[in-house]
Amino acid sequence: MIDKGKKLTGNDAEQLFNSGSIIVFKCEPTNSYPITFVSPNVKDILGFSVEYFLESDFPWAERIHEDDKEKVASRFHQIMKDGGSAINEYRFKRQDGQEIWLRDEITIQYDESGNPSAILGTSFEITDRKISELESQRETENELRNRLSYQHALAECSNLLVDATDISVFDKVLHILQGATKTDRIYFFTNKINKEGELLISQQFEACAEGVDPQIDNPDLQNIPYKEFPFFHQRLSSGLIVNSPTAELPSPEKELMEAQGISSALLLPIFQGEDWFGLIGFDSTNEVRSWENYELLTLKTTVEIIGNFLKRLSMKESLIEQRNFTQQILDNLPSIVTVVDKRMNLLLWNKTGEKLTGYSSEELIKMSAFDFIPKESYKSLTDAIKKILANKPAGEEISLQHKRGKISPYFWRGSTIEMNGDEVFLLIGMNISKQKEMEKALIEEKRFADAIIDGLPGTFFMLDEELNLVRANKNFAHDLGFSIDDLLNNSITNLYSEESKELILNKRRELFKKGKVSLESNPITKNGEVLSRNVNAALFERDRQTFIIGTGQDISDLKQRETELRATLNEKEVLLQEIHHRVKNNLAVISGLLELQAYEYEDANLKRMIMESQMRIQTMAMIHEKLYQSQNLSQIPVLEYIDDLINQIESSITYGSSKVEIETHIEPIELNINQAIPFALSLNEILSNALEHAFVGVKNGKLRVELKEKGNVIHSTISDNGIGFSENDKAEKPSSLGMTLIHALLSQIDADWTMDGTNGVTYKIAFRKDKVKGSSSAL
Repeated sequence: MIDKGKKLTGNDAEQLFNSGSIIVFKCEPTNSYPITFVSPNVKDILGFSVEYFLESDFPWAERIHEDDKEKVASRFHQIMKDGGSAINEYRFKRQDGQEIWLRDEITIQYDESGNPSAILGTSFEITDRKISELESQRETENELRNRLSYQHALAECSNLLVDATDISVFDKVLHILQGATKTDRIYFFTNKINKEGELLISQQFEACAEGVDPQIDNPDLQNIPYKEFPFFHQRLSSGLIVNSPTAELPSPEKELMEAQGISSALLLPIFQGEDWFGLIGFDSTNEVRSWENYELLTLKTTVEIIGNFLKRLSMKESLIEQRNFTQQILDNLPSIVTVVDKRMNLLLWNKTGEKLTGYSSEELIKMSAFDFIPKESYKSLTDAIKKILANKPAGEEISLQHKRGKISPYFWRGSTIEMNGDEVFLLIGMNISKQKEMEKALIEEKRFADAIIDGLPGTFFMLDEELNLVRANKNFAHDLGFSIDDLLNNSITNLYSEESKELILNKRRELFKKGKVSLESNPITKNGEVLSRNVNAALFERDRQTFIIGTGQDISDLKQRETELRATLNEKEVLLQEIHHRVKNNLAVISGLLELQAYEYEDANLKRMIMESQMRIQTMAMIHEKLYQSQNLSQIPVLEYIDDLINQIESSITYGSSKVEIETHIEPIELNINQAIPFALSLNEILSNALEHAFVGVKNGKLRVELKEKGNVIHSTISDNGIGFSENDKAEKPSSLGMTLIHALLSQIDADWTMDGTNGVTYKIAFRKDKVKGSSSAL
C-alpha cells in the first residue's frame, strides 16, 4: 500500500512548503506516476488542495495543456529509463480556470538495492517570463516588417525617379514615404533667392495621413526667410538633419512647429550636387516620435536619390547627341559603375560611387574593391569574379560599406571589358548615379558607352518604329539562343506567340503616346523555352529618327516566389478555417454539457439560468461556424447570423400563448470577429429578454430588428410592442445580469446606445465599424 501520509521534517522546510513560491512534490516511479506528496503551498499557487492531488486519479496530468502532455510525459519516461534529472516547461490550468506556465525540475531517487524508489520534483510559475518572450518576439517581427516596408518604399521611389522628367513626381514619392513611415504629415520645401538676395523657403508638395489637416495651402509656409529661423538654417545648410521633439527646439523654431500642431519633426536637407536645394520633412502631430536608426538610414538614402534625381534634371542642354544616348542608357541603371583591374584595384568610378561610399577621388585611387565591403563578403566577391572569368554572368548580393561604417545591401553584376589593351572588370551595383565626369572627351565616352552596352547585366535592345531590331547586346541574343546577326533587322514580334504579339503591339501604341512603357513579356527562345522578362522601354531620337531603347531583367525567380507565397497563404487559410471549426465544436460540447447539467435540477430558475448561459455559448459558436464556412475568414455576414440567431432564440424560449411576429430589416453588412461576437451576444440578451418578458398579456406581439450602415457607423434598432416598463422598473434594470452583460458587451465595441420603455421597449445602438482584421476580443 502507498503511504500517502509521509511529510518532510524540519521547521524551515515546513515553513517553506507552506508559504514559498516553489511547489515540492513526490511521485511513485510507475507508469501513471501517482503523487504521494505535495507541499501545502500548492493551494495558494494552483488553487487546489493537497487532498485533491493525493486522492484524485491523474489530478496533475489532467490540468496540463493538451499540446504539452506528451512532452511532459516523455521527460518522466526519460529519467525512468536513463536516470538523472529533467526539466519541463508547460501550460497548466489553475483551479479558477486561469492558464499559467509552470517549470518543473524532476529527478529520480533510488533505494539501497539500486531500484527507483521515487521521483522528486519542484514546480514554480514562469508565466511572466513566457509573456515577455512572446512580446519580444512580436516586437522583432514588427521591426522586420517595418524594415521591409522601408526597403520596398525606397525601391519604389527609386524606380519612379528613374523614369521621371520633372519634380511633379515628388507628389507620388511623398505618398509612398507617408505610407511606409506611417508619418502624420510629409512635406517638400524648396529654396530660392529673392531680388534682395535673401534665401527663402516655400512648401511645394505634401502628403498627409487620414484625419491630419493639410498645410499645403497655408500662406504662412510660403517665402519664409531663413534668417528668421537660424537653428534650422545652420543645420540644414551644413548637411545636418533636424530630429527633435517640438518641445526641445529653440525659439522661434519651436513656436513655428507648435502653430501647426507638430509634436515631433524630422527634417533632412536635399542637395542638388553641391547646391542646397531644399528639405523634406516628416511630422508627428499626435505623439512624440522617436526615429529608429534603420529608418534614418533609409530616409537619408532616399534623400540622396532625390538629390541625384534633381542633379540629373539640372544638367545643361549643351550635352551633344552621343552624351544623351549614353545618359539614357545609364538612366535605366540607378547603380554604382566602377572598373577594376584583376587585382581589384580601382581604375575608374562615377560620382555616385564617391557619394554613396563617402570617399574622395584622392582616396579612391589608392583603394581596392575589397575596401568597400565587409570581411564576411570577401569570398562572395571572389566567387563572383571567378564566374565572370568563366563567362557565367550572375548577380550577387554583396554589401557595401560606407566610409563612416554604415553597411548597405547592394545587388551587383559584372563582366569583362577591354581598357587600354588590358582585360578589366566592369562592376555595376544597384542604386548608382548615371552621371559621369563632364570633362571626359566625347570619343572616350562613346567607347566607354559601347563597353557598358555589351557588359550590361541584363538585356539591352534598340528598335525602329516598326519594332525591327536595330541593336542589341550579347545578353539579348544569348538568352534567346540566337546570334545577333540572326535577329538584326527582324521584327521583335517574331519572338512571341500569337497571343503575346497583340500585347506587344498595344504596348507600342502606348509607348508612342506616353513616351515610356513597362511590361512583363514572355519571349520564346530558339529551343522553344518561354522566358519571363520585365522590360522598360522609352523613345529616343537620333538623326531625326525615332527609336525605341529598352532593358530587360529576368524575373523567373520572382514568379516562382510568387507561386510559393500563394501556396503558403492558401495553407494558412485552411489552418485558420480548421481552428474556427474546432472552436465551434468545443463550444457545442460545452453547450451540450450545460444542457445535460440542466436535466439534473428541478429548480425552474436554475434551469433558466443554465439555458441562458447555453444560448450565449451557442451564439459565440454560431460566429465561429459562420467564419469557417465563409470564404473570408476575417469578416462575417451579419444578415445570415442574425437570422440564425433569431431562429435559435425562438426555438429555445417559450413565450406563452402570445403570437409574436419577428420582422427584420438587415442591410448586407460584414463585421470582423472582434465586433461580431460582442454584438451578437448583446443581441441575444435583448431578443431573449423581449421574447421572455415583453409579451405577457399581449395577444399579437411584434418584434422588429433593424441594422444599417451609414458613414462607416453601424446603426441598430430593436423594438417591440410589448408591455414596456416604468421609470421605476428602469432604475432597477441596470443591476440585472442581462443588463450588466449588455452594458459590458456594447462597451467592448465602443457603442452608444439608449433604451426606452415607453410603448414597448426600444433599443438604439450605434458603433463605428472596425476595419481591422483578425481577433483581439477580450472574450
